[in-house]
Amino acid sequence: MANEQDELNPFQFGRELGSDSLVDRKEEVAEIVRTIRQGGKLFLIGPRRFGKTSILKTAAEQLTEKSAVIVRLDAESYSSLDLLVTALVALAAKHLTGEVKKAGTLIGQFFSRIRPELEYNPQENTWSARLGVDTSRHHHATLLVEAFNGFERLAQAQPERRPVGLIIDEFQKVIELGGPSAEGQIRAAIQTHKRAGYVFAGSKTRMLSAMVGDASRPFYRLGSVRFLGPVPRDDFRRFLTEKFTSGGFKIDEGAVDHLMDAASNVPYNIQMLAHTCWTDLRTPGIHHPRLSIAAIDQILHRIVMRQDPFYTLLWNRLTSVQQMTLLALIRLEGRNLQSSKAIAMVGKAPATIRKSVHLMIESGILREEESLNSVRMVFEDPFFEKWIAAVILLTRE
Repeated sequence: MANEQDELNPFQFGRELGSDSLVDRKEEVAEIVRTIRQGGKLFLIGPRRFGKTSILKTAAEQLTEKSAVIVRLDAESYSSLDLLVTALVALAAKHLTGEVKKAGTLIGQFFSRIRPELEYNPQENTWSARLGVDTSRHHHATLLVEAFNGFERLAQAQPERRPVGLIIDEFQKVIELGGPSAEGQIRAAIQTHKRAGYVFAGSKTRMLSAMVGDASRPFYRLGSVRFLGPVPRDDFRRFLTEKFTSGGFKIDEGAVDHLMDAASNVPYNIQMLAHTCWTDLRTPGIHHPRLSIAAIDQILHRIVMRQDPFYTLLWNRLTSVQQMTLLALIRLEGRNLQSSKAIAMVGKAPATIRKSVHLMIESGILREEESLNSVRMVFEDPFFEKWIAAVILLTRE
């Protein structure tokens, strides 16, 4: 029964979602598709847990259905740029139609300056590649630029109506690996490309915003920029209500909004909480399970406490100043962390608090949330905040 219920559970998390499970995001998907078709450049910037990777996947699927050549990479999966380059070349070979020998020859021509050596596995229908150049004698950012240029040559060789696109997720990793000169080198190359489309996505919002928003930086006005915010509440409310209702649930007044509030409007966490509510409340013998505010709170507490070993380890790795800063942040709801009240709570000077916040942004614990001309600090994982409130704050008050 449990396995059957899990299969029917309409709320999915922890994996890339397809178009059937992605709530709203039609405009974002459409802009990616349009960018690739027009050979443009787009920077998609959004926090983790907001569905960025699923948006990229859905857009890539739509383009592939129209015979586009789409190479999609997650930069965080590679420890060096030369490994990312070899993956780009191998995937480009995979997406070329025709005879294997011909595809290998074409790739050799397109990416001639990095002299790729390809190998085809017929059993798995996959390509692997290695670079024929001596990577120790080449700056890795230069190798990436040559790969981008090769990708443009590949695009130019395609039939006119066949879109060709390169999508790189967590693009900030490329810049971190490539060093200070990487931005300028990449811009110098792709600003001349007219056939290949590029989508660079990333979750380090402060770093990427500085890249594309600072007039002194190479990526300034290189392409369009879209910031990914939360799914509009009305859309998520309709989605949750429809799925719970079609599953036979009775929904108490205010329960759906309470679920979204409990997950701090973060799409990943909403899906996780809704998924667990669906599973835990559908017990044998109950034909019309009830989604209530009390039930949501109980289930949320169980979810948070299941992560207690992980959250305890994360908390204990923080410095005492960082811990006190997080406690102050919760009490002040993320605002006025330089106020006299915050200084009294943390017991440190404003400069120390700023440094503490900066380090926790860099490590992925906090992020800046901007809306209506105001900025507040929020947790990347809102359930970590719930754990601190339940386990740490309650013992100190």
